[in-house]
Amino acid sequence: MSAPRLALAPALAVAAVVLTAVALTGAAAPNVPYWSQEPTRAEREAAFTAAGVKATDIGRGVVSCKVKADGGLEACRLMVDSSSGGGFGRALMAMAPLYRVNMSAPKAPAPGEDAWFSHSAYPVDTPPDWLKKPNARDLMAVWPTEAYRQAKGGAATINCLISVQGALYDCVPVSETPAGQHFGAAAVALAPQFLMKPATLKGQPVVSAVSIPIVFAMERGARPEPPPRRPDLNPDKGMISAALAWVQAPSYADVVAAYPPKAMETHLAGRATLDCRFDRLGRLKNCITITEEPKQRGFAKAALDMSNRFRAAPTLADGRSIEGVSVQLPFVFDPVMMAASPPIVGKAQWVGLPTAEETSAAFGALKVEGTARAKLSCTVVQGGAVTDCKVVDETPAGAGFGAAALSLTPHFRLTTWTVEGLPTVGGLVTIPLRYDVKEPPAAK
Repeated sequence: MSAPRLALAPALAVAAVVLTAVALTGAAAPNVPYWSQEPTRAEREAAFTAAGVKATDIGRGVVSCKVKADGGLEACRLMVDSSSGGGFGRALMAMAPLYRVNMSAPKAPAPGEDAWFSHSAYPVDTPPDWLKKPNARDLMAVWPTEAYRQAKGGAATINCLISVQGALYDCVPVSETPAGQHFGAAAVALAPQFLMKPATLKGQPVVSAVSIPIVFAMERGARPEPPPRRPDLNPDKGMISAALAWVQAPSYADVVAAYPPKAMETHLAGRATLDCRFDRLGRLKNCITITEEPKQRGFAKAALDMSNRFRAAPTLADGRSIEGVSVQLPFVFDPVMMAASPPIVGKAQWVGLPTAEETSAAFGALKVEGTARAKLSCTVVQGGAVTDCKVVDETPAGAGFGAAALSLTPHFRLTTWTVEGLPTVGGLVTIPLRYDVKEPPAAK
C-alpha cells in the first residue's frame, strides 16, 4: 500500500508570465534568451507524463543550475516546487540535461554562473502589470554590505508569486552575478518595494508568477550615501521567511481588529511590510516599516502594533539560535476579511505531515481497493495545529476512510502566517487525502 498524497486546498493560481524589469540605474535590463538547446515539446510532455503530471495539475517549479564550460548544466537545485505531489519538480530536474547555454549569446551566464528554467501551469485572462517599482534609495537600502563597501555592483533574477493584492511573495533568487556576493538575497529583500496590478481570470484577480531581473549598478566613481539602516544580509545571521509555524502569531480576528478604522469605513485595501530582528526568545524587535501602500492610511501602524504578537521558536532547524536573524514580515489588509464567513486564509504551507508509518497504521486495516479519498475541513489554531475537523466528503462511502483520516489530524501542522501576509490562525483549511492501494504482484 502506498501513502496518501496530501495537499492544502484550494490551491492558488499561478500564471506563466515573465515581465522585463527596468534596471534601477535607468537602463533596460533585457530578458535575452541564451539557450542554444531546449527540450522539445515531445520531450517536455514525456518528462511531465513520467513524473505523473496531468494536464489539470497546478503548480510552479523552478530549477537553477551551474553552467559548465561547454554550455551544459550541472549542480542543479530545485528552488521551488508547489505542484501537488512534486511532479513539476521531478519533471524539471529530469529535463536539465536537455538544456544547453549558447556561450556566445549576449548576457549569457559564464561557466560557474547560474542558469535557470521554470514551469508554471495556470492560465490567466489578463496578465499582471507594473504599478510601482523600487527607487534608487530602496536599492541602496538592500545593497550587500561588503559589495557596497568596495563600490561593486552585480545582478540577480528573482522568481516570485504576485498576490491578488499585487504584492510579490514567495520569492527565490534563481541567479546572481557575481556568485557569492549576496545580490540574490538583496534582490529578494527588495521584493516588498514592488507593487503590481494583479492578473485576472474571468474578471477576478488571481495569483500569478513573475521573473524579475534586477541590476545593481553604480556610476563610475559614485557611491551614494545609503539610508541609515539597511537590512542585515550578513550570511552568519541571515534572513528567514515569514511563512513559519510561529509559536504565536496574530489570528484572523486580530488582523480584522487591527484594521485601520477609517480604511475599514471606506473599504480601503492596503499592505505593509516590516523588517525585524529576533531576540533570543524568538520575539521580534527593532521593527521598521519598509513598505506601506497606500501611505499614511494607518496600515504600517497596524502592522507595527501586531508585531508584538509574533513569537518563533528560539532555535532554528539547523540548531542555531534565532537571535539576530532578520525577517521581512508582510501584512495584507483586504476589505473582504471583514465580511468573510467562514474566514478566508492565505496560502498556508505544510510544516508537518503524517509519516508513512502513521499513515499505514491509520489506513492499513481498511478493506479498500483502488483509490480512496477523503476531504476534511479543519480550523487552524496557534502553533499550526488543526482542530474541529469534520469529514466533508469520502469515497468510497461507508468504508471508514473518513474516520481513519480524522485519526491523522494530530500529525498535521501548518504555517501560521503566510508568504502573502495573511493569518491562518482562526481560519478554515480544507485537507484532501488520497490513499492508493496497490495490488500485490502476482505469484510466479
